[in-house]
Amino acid sequence: MSAPGNGMSAPGNGMSAPDDGMSAPDDGMSAPDDGMTVVTNDSAPAHGVRDPHNGVRAAVADERGATLALVALSLVWMVGIVALVVDLGDGWLSRQSLIPATDAAALAAAQDLVADPSNSSGACVTARTYVSANAATATMTDCHVTTNGGGGQVTVSASDQLTPSFAGVESGPSDVISSSTVRWGAPRAVSGLRPFGLCYDGSHDLQQILDNPPPYQVWVRITYTKDDPSDCGGPAALGNFATIDFDGNSSVDVIRDWMLNGYPNHLGFDPPSVTDCSGNAVCYDRPYASSDIRDEITALKNSETFVSFPVFNYADEDSVHLVGLLRARFYKFQLDGPPEDWWIELKIRPGLVAGTCCGPPTLRTGTKTIAICAVDHDATGGACAAGGS
Repeated sequence: MSAPGNGMSAPGNGMSAPDDGMSAPDDGMSAPDDGMTVVTNDSAPAHGVRDPHNGVRAAVADERGATLALVALSLVWMVGIVALVVDLGDGWLSRQSLIPATDAAALAAAQDLVADPSNSSGACVTARTYVSANAATATMTDCHVTTNGGGGQVTVSASDQLTPSFAGVESGPSDVISSSTVRWGAPRAVSGLRPFGLCYDGSHDLQQILDNPPPYQVWVRITYTKDDPSDCGGPAALGNFATIDFDGNSSVDVIRDWMLNGYPNHLGFDPPSVTDCSGNAVCYDRPYASSDIRDEITALKNSETFVSFPVFNYADEDSVHLVGLLRARFYKFQLDGPPEDWWIELKIRPGLVAGTCCGPPTLRTGTKTIAICAVDHDATGGACAAGGS
């Protein structure tokens, strides 16, 4: 019997080491990646399996394209609106500059017609000059004059060409138009009256001028003493001129201020057929003597300023009744001593005064007022319907 150690091989000699007789697990078995596909979020799906995100991606792509198209269309629309607003603004500005041009032209023509109602052609030449001066690219298209007794009206129309554009592309010229109508005639009411009234019939020379006003400047001397004691209300009317208090109870300082600067509010007149201060007659107080405003008369004489004087046809110790006005300036005067020694010399000139147009006929003293009665309006109606008076 052999020794245990001789008949049996040592374990290390008769038995292979585990690595020699047995393959490593990796050698007999494929790695899982070789026989099976693993799907992750970043890999393509297996055959037969649909990715649920594909439809969402397609819808988003479609929406992005539609949005771009809408934005493009909106931009075109917005550019068109901006261009339209610019064109409308240009048209509005052109018209706003044209209206004053026709206003100025009609006013200038009316002033010419007040001086010479028969010279319509000359007045329209003046109107054309004023249109060009106030709107260089405008053209006067019409100048129409009508007269009516002591007044009338003139309508001046003009146009200017506007070339609108759409996004820089011209769309063709169009006309901007304006028309203004101005009336002239006897004033309905005036502002700037001096508180120094003149008797209508107390001086024969003055009455002749008032009844037949010449178209040029004339001179007249008026004494305080009336030609006939019955004139301008009879003996109660103290003389041919008087100070007037338009407000009543005014101080002498207020009267003096009005004498220098004119009464600030509008005052109207009665027709000459009203001959006293009863009822609603246009009458005012006469509180002071003319000598109380001697210094103011001196200042007006030295300035050689033509101003508006009221004319009265009735007076008593307390009030005067107004029937018209006269445009004149002081030339000389004497207001010292007793009233029977007083006199004034006036230079009388027909012309325009500040006031509202146009009133019923009063004294035809040659004094007129003018006013714009229509802009882009049918001159046969509305404020222009009455024409001149």
